[in-house]
Amino acid sequence: MTILNKTPFPLFLNRTEMTASGYDVADTAVLMFAGHQIVPVALFLLGEGIADASNIIRLQTRLNADAVRTTEGELRFEYAKPQLDVILDLAEEHNIRAWDAAAFIAQQVFPDLTVLDSTKMPVTTLDALPKHDGVNQRSFHGDSNFPLSVEPPAWFPTAGMPNVTFSGF
Repeated sequence: MTILNKTPFPLFLNRTEMTASGYDVADTAVLMFAGHQIVPVALFLLGEGIADASNIIRLQTRLNADAVRTTEGELRFEYAKPQLDVILDLAEEHNIRAWDAAAFIAQQVFPDLTVLDSTKMPVTTLDALPKHDGVNQRSFHGDSNFPLSVEPPAWFPTAGMPNVTFSGF
């Protein structure tokens, strides 16, 4: 598969993060997802292509990196806890997979791309995304730090993976 960008970059920044850093963003540029105000990274690209986005903006502390599918290839992105919280809150609010929530956000940030959901269908609206009725994604992706593109298995415990200790025989 083609890769749109070799180095991941964040899809968005939390508005609270932006304000705390001393940056002011116009209200018209802010998107709202699951009660969170986010600033799309596209605002910072200033005409640069997606392939060069990581030269312009990167997270200081990355929790994980992943990719969403587009018809043009993979769009690699990175996220930290504030971004993951937005994705998981959106997924829980609409009962969809976290990866599909990230795909929806990517579609909103880059409307010229045709982003695909987990079933490889073009992302259009939140209501059209496949429903998730599996395990707790906050436990799987948040607490246990599995990437968003990894589908939670049906056997995954609701409270996350237990601490396993081995003792001498």
